[in-house]
Amino acid sequence: MNWRTLRYDYLLLRGDPMLILSIAVPFILWALMQFVFPWLAELFLNRWTIDIVPYYRFAGTLFSMLIPMMFGMVYGFILLDERDGGIITAVSVTPTGKTGYLKLRLGIPLILSLAFILLFQLLLDLSDSLGPLQIISISVIIASQALLLLLFLGAFADNKVVGMAISKGFVLLLLGPILDYLLPEPYHWIGAYSPLFWACRSFLAEETSTFWIFFIISLAFHGLLLLLLFRKFSNRSD
Repeated sequence: MNWRTLRYDYLLLRGDPMLILSIAVPFILWALMQFVFPWLAELFLNRWTIDIVPYYRFAGTLFSMLIPMMFGMVYGFILLDERDGGIITAVSVTPTGKTGYLKLRLGIPLILSLAFILLFQLLLDLSDSLGPLQIISISVIIASQALLLLLFLGAFADNKVVGMAISKGFVLLLLGPILDYLLPEPYHWIGAYSPLFWACRSFLAEETSTFWIFFIISLAFHGLLLLLLFRKFSNRSD
């Protein structure tokens, strides 16, 4: 990772409090799960005799999926600024080239998302039924949401205002696993439109064979979306 690039990104972000707050989202989500959820669990149990503890892992999984969306939004806005400023065009004629630029712009949010997701899972003990390889594998898939949002912004957003609307719309992807978790069969398949539906199923799987089945589907789904969005973004940036 290029640390000078991170410093440059920080200088771009520090003038926008909303984007700085987005970077703090992983810590806010961790605090909610660590302190607020236990308090709510005790409140629901004592006042309404409702046990919400079984929902802990699902809630933590949903929160972990928000992390790459935040990084994707932040770096998507950086990309929009740099495209408007002609930086992408200027870089394309340097030895780094547009390919090198894209690797850097895609690599940083992916690495940051993966690191925070793994830390999130470790601190909250969300993946006790999975082995290390399974945890890392599905975490990479979840982290790729940052790339989906970044590329979608680059491909379809003309400015930050449009980009903000697109970012809010991306939260609808979280509706997929929520429908899967709450609706009875066969209606839960309504949520299968979302790539997070398959990633969440894989993450919450109790058996190894079930995990890998949903992981492969999730990998193919995400891979196809990334390929399509990358081509769309590349064509627009030419």
